[in-house]
Amino acid sequence: MDLNYHIFKKAIESKGKTVFKWYYYWNDPVTGVMRQKVCKGCKTQAEAYTFVSALPSLFIETKVTISTIAKYMFVPGSEHVCRLEKLGKSLDIKTLKDKRHKLDIFVEQFGNLMIQELTVPMIINFLMEDTHGGSWKNNFLTVVGNVYDEAPFFGVNNLVKPTFPKFTRKSRKKDIFTTEELNALFNEALWQRVCQKMYEKQPQYDEGYMALYLLFLCTISFGLRLGEAIGIKVKQFLFDYGMFVVDGFYRYAERERTNFNKKGSVEDQKIRVVPIPDNILPILRKYITDLNAQPDDFVFLRYGHPIRKHLAEKWFRRALIEAGIETEGRKLTPHSLRFTYITRMRREVACETVRKIAGHNSIAMTDYYTRAAIPEMVAAVKPAANAANRLFE
Repeated sequence: MDLNYHIFKKAIESKGKTVFKWYYYWNDPVTGVMRQKVCKGCKTQAEAYTFVSALPSLFIETKVTISTIAKYMFVPGSEHVCRLEKLGKSLDIKTLKDKRHKLDIFVEQFGNLMIQELTVPMIINFLMEDTHGGSWKNNFLTVVGNVYDEAPFFGVNNLVKPTFPKFTRKSRKKDIFTTEELNALFNEALWQRVCQKMYEKQPQYDEGYMALYLLFLCTISFGLRLGEAIGIKVKQFLFDYGMFVVDGFYRYAERERTNFNKKGSVEDQKIRVVPIPDNILPILRKYITDLNAQPDDFVFLRYGHPIRKHLAEKWFRRALIEAGIETEGRKLTPHSLRFTYITRMRREVACETVRKIAGHNSIAMTDYYTRAAIPEMVAAVKPAANAANRLFE
């Protein structure tokens, strides 16, 4: 007999008389609503028990696999995503795609297992054979944890979510530029030469160098990420105050600009303000005036659209070569300009102030971005050399 059925005796009125009949009740497994029916032809308790024993089982034991739990996770518009949003965990489409990609890899490898059968060594051994970096693997483990969070909604209860060991990030920090290198790199004539060489054979595509030159000049002068520089709009420049507002970045894949910064969201934008150096303020003001651009217009355009990331990176590599900057054994990218900015600001400005300017959530992250240029350190301590020579005198 299915123990989910319960029998009981009930008095009813029939043809002016009170008679007793046997009934059974159960809770609908789908709706949870209590239902009851008569035990047909049953006059005794024994007959009622015999009757319900022949009824089909309410709950059919099914194997809830990882594949079943993950089927609609991180799918836009799914019950899973709607639940996350109600919990205040809003994910943009790019994040959903990234998580779904990792989830598909997880399902391909372990989808046929019940989640209770999964063990920490299974996951870690699988990732140890993977060629991705530590950061990717840690994000993968986060997605695995999300599956554990989703399991109770499929009737998998009393499940203990394991703690996975984290992989070490082996990504190397970006190198920074010396004063000499910066002066060479941001010589305007250099960018003009880069432009001439790039479009020598296809002059019809030449729209000049100024947009690229000023984009990178803003990157180093404001300590911007490349996406923040590409997404610059006119209204961000507060020339009368000598300040620049960082309030969003350009998403390359979606070709759209956010109204919040990297660690922010629509609800918490993480906007920051940085000073505009006196020497470039008039240059930028004139450039924008000549554009005759409106407050909500993008400033740095190529062929009528915000400059593409790969094109900006291509120009930057060409500029490094043209400037004669040594790149062997160094990691110099557009993001190196942000490292350089933060390092130099730390020399004269309190760490907490630099943290706010850089838009970091913690001083530890500001410390991560602070690098030392060896040649400049040598120059800075050289005056102390004579004193060091006299230590034992």
